[in-house]
Amino acid sequence: MPQLASDPALTQTSVQATDLLVFLRPVTDAQGTLTGYAPCNITASNFAASIVAMGLLEIAPTLPTIAPEDGGLFLSADAISYSPVTGTESGATLNQAAMQKSYAGWITSLPTSDPGTGPGTFWNNNGVATESVSST
Repeated sequence: MPQLASDPALTQTSVQATDLLVFLRPVTDAQGTLTGYAPCNITASNFAASIVAMGLLEIAPTLPTIAPEDGGLFLSADAISYSPVTGTESGATLNQAAMQKSYAGWITSLPTSDPGTGPGTFWNNNGVATESVSST
């Protein structure tokens, strides 16, 4: 005997990745008028991936482009990033170009001769960061 979808015996409270879900997709004619619904099947894992992808597409344009002061999601170089801590630099994607720019900035901030302060401090040795030699 057939069961109705509303039968309480069919109710589930969780799904497994391999479950096959059945849903109805709207069918429209050439003028865009709804003419009915077509049954479709999708696995639970594909359904979840589709929902997440749709959500990310909706969320991305609404995100700030720098890390929020109190942490959270932001858009960095078209990638959704998360910053769990405060500050505008936390959680930012550091690509090769950004790393080279950061390194070049650090190098130019160093003294141009060995300060003689020893290990753990550096000086700009013709564009190369060189660890200081203790003068004692």
